[in-house]
Amino acid sequence: MKKTVFTLFVCLMFINAYTQLSINGTPKSFSYKTHSVVPTVYLTKPDMSKVEAEDAKADAMGRAYRTGILLNTNINPQNSGVWDFLPDGSAIWRVSVKSDGAKAIGLYFSDWFMTPGVEVYAYSPDKKYVIGAFTELNNIDFRTMAMDKIPGEEAVLEVFVPDRNQNFDLELNQISYFYRGVDMENKAKVGACQVNVACSEGDDWRDQIRSVAKINMVLSTGTYMCSGALVNNIKEDCTPYFLTADHCSVGDDLVPVTPAQLSQWIFTFKYQSNGCSGTYSTSHKSYTGATYKASDSYGENKTGSDFFLCVLNNNPEHVNAYYAGWSYLTTPSASGVSVHHPDGAIKKISTYASVLLNCGTHWCVSWAPTANGHGVTEGGSSGSPLFDKDKRIVGTLTGGSSTCAEPTKVDIYGKMSTHWASAGSASDKQLKYWLDPTGASSGKLDGRNCFVGLNDVDYVRANIQIFPNPASEVLNIDFSNYNIEKGVLSISNLLGKTVIESDMGNYTDVVKININDLAPGMYFVKIKSNTENVSIPFIVQ
Repeated sequence: MKKTVFTLFVCLMFINAYTQLSINGTPKSFSYKTHSVVPTVYLTKPDMSKVEAEDAKADAMGRAYRTGILLNTNINPQNSGVWDFLPDGSAIWRVSVKSDGAKAIGLYFSDWFMTPGVEVYAYSPDKKYVIGAFTELNNIDFRTMAMDKIPGEEAVLEVFVPDRNQNFDLELNQISYFYRGVDMENKAKVGACQVNVACSEGDDWRDQIRSVAKINMVLSTGTYMCSGALVNNIKEDCTPYFLTADHCSVGDDLVPVTPAQLSQWIFTFKYQSNGCSGTYSTSHKSYTGATYKASDSYGENKTGSDFFLCVLNNNPEHVNAYYAGWSYLTTPSASGVSVHHPDGAIKKISTYASVLLNCGTHWCVSWAPTANGHGVTEGGSSGSPLFDKDKRIVGTLTGGSSTCAEPTKVDIYGKMSTHWASAGSASDKQLKYWLDPTGASSGKLDGRNCFVGLNDVDYVRANIQIFPNPASEVLNIDFSNYNIEKGVLSISNLLGKTVIESDMGNYTDVVKININDLAPGMYFVKIKSNTENVSIPFIVQ
């Protein structure tokens, strides 16, 4: 990533309404009359009796909630699948992967580098569920990639190449055999006592609800599921810091997540019903990949606070995400809520109405009955935020005993006050260094939105001029008619990946940006301050 006179945070693009960041498209094989039979690679079903025994032990120990078993393979266009060469010089490569009995298939790539024009899709054999197109905009430094679940026991992978002689790199080295926590029909069998966030219990927490996401994690012993939340920082610059539990980052063999695995984590926002009794989510969006910042384990001796902080590789602005506030003050709250995804289900809310109990490094909480149920926590809820009465995060879920059968049992949340700096002075052992290194917050910070209204966006766009457009060497941004105070600028590609960044500044004249190193295509200038947040498109030719 190169530096210039300014910085960024972005995400403006086209995406599949139900899955990951991608450019909406249709697999080319759906319209071309290809006659080849797609070969299927069969992967042996895991020993489910062994898996169930392992899960029973891990669940009892409070480990992360495993949802899938990773099956190794080495599929690439050189050794598998079939090519169809089309009259216009383009080509289509397809392969199917299948493992009997899987509730869903996830695709994980150890090598991924797409060149311009190449499109990659995954879909169910009946073509009813499609994700993609994934393109060169999904390239990252690790050269890894992950694709979200395809329902059922079989998935088809397709690559379209506009020029049959064009190079690209793709190696499918693992699939996840999902056997639980799968909600493709949006009807996960969670406890009947759970309360949808769309119910009246969520009315006072609409902002905080928007901060919470479901996580699908890749770890050494499988794929797992947790919850977590975006958090604000003292600069209020919309850096997508994401807070969850440390035990969500460790496999059942206690091996911690690697940077490459973290680049394949999938964060799903807005996974919730629009109605109190609903079981469906219709507008959720997912983002792939994050970078590690800090953590503290709970530990076998249970002395740590169990937090994990990362920063998302893409800013989730177009889902209207909220960056939650927090408090590391030690006064226990008398009421509040937790927002979470039990068993990977649509978003739920649990309410407490009694003072939090001091349990050392953790808060102990007992849930209260409410108008529409008696919210508790389940597997998949780990890492979810605990909000105090002032709507700030004061803890993250480690575990507990509450169930629909015993809803008054206690759950425990690692304290923000312990997360803050108790694990050590190193930056990777505390939240303080990342969220408020100087203590300017005096212990608490409110949340914030990272968007502005459409009228404001139109006004800013009308008064900030970008020229030439298309541009080839230098892009000029003219702030003469609209000054930006303490703002950050950035350039991002279609998937929100930062390609140019810089520091905060005041902008009143013409800013010149060298774009010589940018490949031809569409990009966005992002302008962000406390009062502005807009993206302006331009083309590099």
